[in-house]
Amino acid sequence: MPPVLFELLLAHFLGDFVCQSNDLIQRKYKSWLGTFEHVCIIASLTLLFLFPYWNHKETWIVAGVIFITHFLQDILKIEYNVTHNAQKKSTLPFFVDQILHIGLICYLATFFRDLKTLELPTWMAQMYFSQLLTMYLLGLVLFSFAYELTLYQFDRQKSKKHLVFMPNYKRMSNRVMWFSIAYVLFLVVNRSLV
Repeated sequence: MPPVLFELLLAHFLGDFVCQSNDLIQRKYKSWLGTFEHVCIIASLTLLFLFPYWNHKETWIVAGVIFITHFLQDILKIEYNVTHNAQKKSTLPFFVDQILHIGLICYLATFFRDLKTLELPTWMAQMYFSQLLTMYLLGLVLFSFAYELTLYQFDRQKSKKHLVFMPNYKRMSNRVMWFSIAYVLFLVVNRSLV
């Protein structure tokens, strides 16, 4: 598995789900500047999570490719929704968009296989290279915002009125709590991973 796959996925899910408010989504539909703002957030998170590799040109190329492809993809998705999915009843654009983003990230992560990282303080290296910590953070985002937004996609499809995404924080908290308990139990059972 590529060394930065989970970090790139975490940056993507944080940028596409947690950091994308209803207000930003509305700005994306009004002007390309909203989409530009959105992809700046994603590119910034990508660079933040790749900081140990800043000394390699691959890091900057990957962030640039993510920026450009995410921008173009979101512009095309918005255009499709405006012209063919005005009521936003089809969930297909949402899922195709995510599959394309994740597929590209999986490919781009392979660029980091043989790269050496910057010298980091021991505590920082232990945190950054802890796959268990990164997987836990990724699970938190997936079981909170990503899951909630996916439910919204299906609710919106079934609803007769226009729905606005309103996160149900109680439901999200419950899922995060159960995920955290399951994760700790998994670690206890598989102590050899820790």
